[in-house]
Amino acid sequence: MKILVGYNGGEVGRLVLSLARDFAKTNNAFIYIVTSMKGGTAEKQSHILQVKQDLDFARELMTKSGLKCDAKQIIRGLTPAEDLVKFAEENDIDHIFLGIKKKSKAQKVIFGSTSKEVILNASCPVTINKFDLDNIKVEDLLDNRRILVVDDEPDILETVEELLNMCSLDTVSSFDEAKNNLENNQYDMAILDIMGVKGYDVLELTRKKNIPSLMLTAHALTPENLKESINKGADSYIPKDELANLVIYVVDAIKARIAGRQGYGAWFKTLKPSFDKSFGKGWREKDRIFWNSFDEKYGKYLPRT
Repeated sequence: MKILVGYNGGEVGRLVLSLARDFAKTNNAFIYIVTSMKGGTAEKQSHILQVKQDLDFARELMTKSGLKCDAKQIIRGLTPAEDLVKFAEENDIDHIFLGIKKKSKAQKVIFGSTSKEVILNASCPVTINKFDLDNIKVEDLLDNRRILVVDDEPDILETVEELLNMCSLDTVSSFDEAKNNLENNQYDMAILDIMGVKGYDVLELTRKKNIPSLMLTAHALTPENLKESINKGADSYIPKDELANLVIYVVDAIKARIAGRQGYGAWFKTLKPSFDKSFGKGWREKDRIFWNSFDEKYGKYLPRT
């Protein structure tokens, strides 16, 4: 059996890859992963390079799952729908998988619908998978996310591995190991200790690569470190006492990034009672200018206290 996945990177692409992967395992199928480059040879080099990275991720996902696949860019100037239908005909494809993201009526009129055109013109079954950020299952959102975890406590690394067993984790215990991994791999998120591994130095590296980063700390649980984490671009700052709820905070940070936000206040709203207990009453008064600015920026996410 041969499967074709119309793939365009991003969250929609990640979800449809997972669906096609599971279907291929059940049916012992070969998978073709295709990205249509509508602009043909006129595509920007930066876009072509990004597509290559996306296809590398897709290929790695399938091969790690024990599946045979072929991933390629199609650059011949056709529309995505035309490319997919033509490729399916040329390669005797038995089933096509596409991912879609919700569009407004105006967008559908302006941009049309690739999925509709493929359904109408393909000579094989077509499965459409809709990406809905508000209703996506946790396991679907986290499935095969590649996460770098940096902590010098082996028991913490082991616990994170157990909690995030649906993800693909690289666990390291030093700054040098973290730096090497960041230079050689792509990550969806980083979870960083502060003390013992130069956590803020690692955060600087992840920030440069635009990797969402969650600070996980016990010994650096102070108002000063909370403020520093926010100022240096961390997406959240989580006490290790909250480790059991790690999945919640990881999902929160990933959803925020997908929605185009960084470091928004939902995690802070959840954890403010814990901070109040740890830091003492009125702890924010010592740096009122900073926290007034924080409240103004993220106020709609914060408790009215």
